[in-house]
Amino acid sequence: MFKVLKIILVALCLISAFVLGSQNPQLVQINYIIASNTLPLAVIISICFLLGVLIGFFISFKLFSQLKWQNYRLKKLLVPEEDKKKLAANKDI
Repeated sequence: MFKVLKIILVALCLISAFVLGSQNPQLVQINYIIASNTLPLAVIISICFLLGVLIGFFISFKLFSQLKWQNYRLKKLLVPEEDKKKLAANKDI
């Protein structure tokens, strides 16, 4: 079910990008610090969108990997406690 929703979401994004690109053929001048360039508005919007997705991906990956590492360390600390409980339970028998 999740895969179907994911495919539909990607298809909607592609369709909306196509519509947005076809409705914005105007040329826009971009001034950098040392240069300038003229590009279609749809290209600029696409580049900004892709940069936002990439930055979001890298930030999310960094945070997710930190949480996974913290979870691994906490589970490693928890294992000796469980072993102590098992030894105490075996001594009672």
